[in-house]
Amino acid sequence: MTAGCVIGAVPRPGCLARFTVLCVCLMTGSAAAQCPVSNPEDDLPPPLPTVTSSTRTGEPRLPESGYLSDSSYASTYFGFVMDLPIPLDGHRLMLPLMPPGQHALLAIGFQEGRRSGTLLITASEPPNPLHEMTEAERKAEFLAWSKGQPTHQITPPDWLTRTGRFYHITKRTGDVTTVQYWTFIRNYLIRVKVTSNDAAFLRESKESVSGVKFLCAQEDGTLINEAGKIVPTPGEGYQGPTIPTSVVDSALADKPALELIERGELEQGTYRNEAIGLVYNYPTTWEVNHGDDISPANDKIAQRAHDLLDACSLLLLRLTPPKPEAAALDERSLTLRAVDQSCLSLPAPVSATDVFGVEQLGAYLQMLGAFGEVRSTRLETRGDQLFAEFSGVIGEHSDRQSLGHRRVEAMAVTRHRKLLLVWMWTAPSPAELAAMPVSSVRFEDAPPIELGPAEFAAKR
Repeated sequence: MTAGCVIGAVPRPGCLARFTVLCVCLMTGSAAAQCPVSNPEDDLPPPLPTVTSSTRTGEPRLPESGYLSDSSYASTYFGFVMDLPIPLDGHRLMLPLMPPGQHALLAIGFQEGRRSGTLLITASEPPNPLHEMTEAERKAEFLAWSKGQPTHQITPPDWLTRTGRFYHITKRTGDVTTVQYWTFIRNYLIRVKVTSNDAAFLRESKESVSGVKFLCAQEDGTLINEAGKIVPTPGEGYQGPTIPTSVVDSALADKPALELIERGELEQGTYRNEAIGLVYNYPTTWEVNHGDDISPANDKIAQRAHDLLDACSLLLLRLTPPKPEAAALDERSLTLRAVDQSCLSLPAPVSATDVFGVEQLGAYLQMLGAFGEVRSTRLETRGDQLFAEFSGVIGEHSDRQSLGHRRVEAMAVTRHRKLLLVWMWTAPSPAELAAMPVSSVRFEDAPPIELGPAEFAAKR
């Protein structure tokens, strides 16, 4: 009877009811029916990464869950593995937040003179999502089948919800060719979009898509083939080139930071937050300003990022110079924001040599609108704290000006008590940024650490 669940096998009419239920029991469990696990203890890959958080303790397996190495990508949710057309190193791309119902799985690309190319993999949710059987429903189905009672197949077999191959369409505009590959897996529409003016990249991308291996995804993040053998998934745990869509949707619905990050107390020249474990001393002449430090969004995706940042972080302090010192249009400002790292699924550097970690963090904060265009990054240990430090610019348009103008920014980020603490200095020019006063922060009972933007301005 088990063989009747293998792709291509047809059950005898008299066994149809039992065949249907057995398929359900096998395919909605941890292993798909056509891919039985011979020994699930063999060759298990490392677990997907989770980040301890003040508001979350990790996320379940998501459509974006996978593994990424320098030469391959594996989706542990949809169950496919593909070789990359170019090495991953130096070719990762960051994407804006995806709209509801859309998931970004992978984004890579290159630019070499006039030659360029990108490969994007996305997944679109089905208009009528399949019901995922609960453990109680699986047990009830099995019990009914064992007693010969009528049963209901809630989730159709996996092979009915995927095509097992990619289709494609090609469009050419000038010297740029765009190839859209697509297939269906778990009733999701999987798209691989390749755009390039380089024939070699187009050819290598076609070979990558043609060579995709369709496998069976298990609940523990492993992939198995039809012989029941676990397929190795090299690389590190990966959740796509932007914040996973369900993480965004959950954060926007729950707004965890508003309830679980303490606002702290303010005295003249001192901000104190015992829940976070810091005391911050700022220039006594500067004034507390309760305005928002994030510019208004100009489209739906930017607004979604703005709302997400508000849901997962809290502006603890915003300071501006005394009015006699403030510029007419572009006031300088200093802000301190607490960000729940896990709520946003933000990467962060783990050591003073983690260059990739600091670059990723800067890219995410820029995408969220918390920072302008990152121009330089570095890591520095101050006291016992590791700081990621950034400098950059932000373009703005004022109603009182016919032309846009730019401000310069500097940012320092450190992790403490499961939160990312973000200091940002903003000024109209590098000279004014460098002239902003130095402040200091003390964590727990450690000695004070001086913070100031002068070194950032010097490195622009």
